[in-house]
Amino acid sequence: MGHVDGHEENSEPENLLRNCRACNTSLGVVFRNRGIGRRTRQYNPAETDGARSLAQWVTAVTSLHGSGPMTVEGAIELIRATPAAKRSQFAKEIWRLRREHGTDKTGVPF
Repeated sequence: MGHVDGHEENSEPENLLRNCRACNTSLGVVFRNRGIGRRTRQYNPAETDGARSLAQWVTAVTSLHGSGPMTVEGAIELIRATPAAKRSQFAKEIWRLRREHGTDKTGVPF
């Protein structure tokens, strides 16, 4: 749920809009850049256990480079919370996919 004025505490119906989390995050960045509203920390239950899937892991890593939907802080927390064994599993899966697609010898991430 998004807030038109950028203030989460204002839950009047005319201030609410439906949007996905990625759009809500993007809107928050626009508001921040314009000095509107107040930034809040998004809660993601997956952050406590780390990435649960390769897709979550890739989302966090791409967000570190500015091309994903997560905040950099959220991406760092998710990556740090992911156990070393799981990170290793994701790396093996990424390399398997790269070999499958013939991109293991290039600079293309997948």
